[in-house]
Amino acid sequence: MNHYDYVLVGGGLQSGLIALALRENQPRARVVVVEAADRLGGNHTWSFHAADVPPAAAALVEPLVVAAWPGYEVRFRDRSRVVPSQYATIASEQFDRVVREAVGDCGWDLRLRTPAVEVGADRVTLATGEQLHGRCVIDARGPRTVQEGCGYQKFFGLEVEIDESWPDRLPVVMDATVPQDDGFHFVYALPLTPTRVLVEDTYFSDTPILDPETSRNRVEGYLGERVGRWRVVREESGVLPMPWRASPPPTPGALLGGYAGGWFHPATGYSFPVALRFALAVASVSPEDAPRAAEALARRLSPRWRFGRFLNHLLFRFVPPEARWQVFARLYRTLPPGILERFYALEFSTADAVRIIVGRPPRIDLVRALRRPGHKPWLPLSR
Repeated sequence: MNHYDYVLVGGGLQSGLIALALRENQPRARVVVVEAADRLGGNHTWSFHAADVPPAAAALVEPLVVAAWPGYEVRFRDRSRVVPSQYATIASEQFDRVVREAVGDCGWDLRLRTPAVEVGADRVTLATGEQLHGRCVIDARGPRTVQEGCGYQKFFGLEVEIDESWPDRLPVVMDATVPQDDGFHFVYALPLTPTRVLVEDTYFSDTPILDPETSRNRVEGYLGERVGRWRVVREESGVLPMPWRASPPPTPGALLGGYAGGWFHPATGYSFPVALRFALAVASVSPEDAPRAAEALARRLSPRWRFGRFLNHLLFRFVPPEARWQVFARLYRTLPPGILERFYALEFSTADAVRIIVGRPPRIDLVRALRRPGHKPWLPLSR
């Protein structure tokens, strides 16, 4: 059989969430997941805040979670803060297992080690020459071109087993006490268990160039300051866009999901909150109505995306790289947990946006920034 209701191209976070949402909403649909690699989810870790998950989707997300904490910590040169906001992590190995189970439970097709060479609005051509026909084709293979008008979040991490307990009970999502170079530089540390931790060397940088050797040395130095011995079990790296310009309108063809379709938070790089909402939207309607459901979601999120890009424009164009840490130090010093949660979830209000921007970050010509060519206002927002 090569005729389906949904053809999901790419086996990463976006397609997996769509598959899980379809199991809840349309278990009798005909679905196929096409992935070029030999497993789903690749080699990734996705973290999110509890407020990112609508209550109705909690049961969908819960099986994916490998670790959760009642809060997280941020550290800067002059202060640190524990934010009492629930935080959780999904690992690709667990993601692969859970999504495979969902596909098997519904009797759907899973095509691994099967690259797609041509993706259209209603059909997908595989490297074997076989064609898959779908009432809805969703292309979620990730970004395939370098975007103009953006900064970058880039990271290199080691997941390690250690001989003693990790000294921090909570995740440290930003440790900016490290030397500031190549933009805003910080370490991200997730204590997955008392003796297993993921440590990532992270940058909000002007360039997409990642130096794995330098980052490895920095991660090992960070580990060496905190524990005696460790064993590397996994490496992870990536470069994510942080755009200040809107992407060009999509060309006719398949519905684009995930990073390829811009379904991520432009100012944080977090993909889970928006990918989940996209999955819930397209899985709640018929295959033919999925593009309209995605368009309606995009209209609702559009002012928040514009505000996120506006913040990126300020950060990357108007703040000297060595001073960027001060922007985040101020935000975490002044914003209450509720606003931080809504900001990360891309569900913030007009009042939240004003609160975020009031108190000018260091050395920004805000008037000049607001008058930049092609600027569109980001107010008003709706709840």
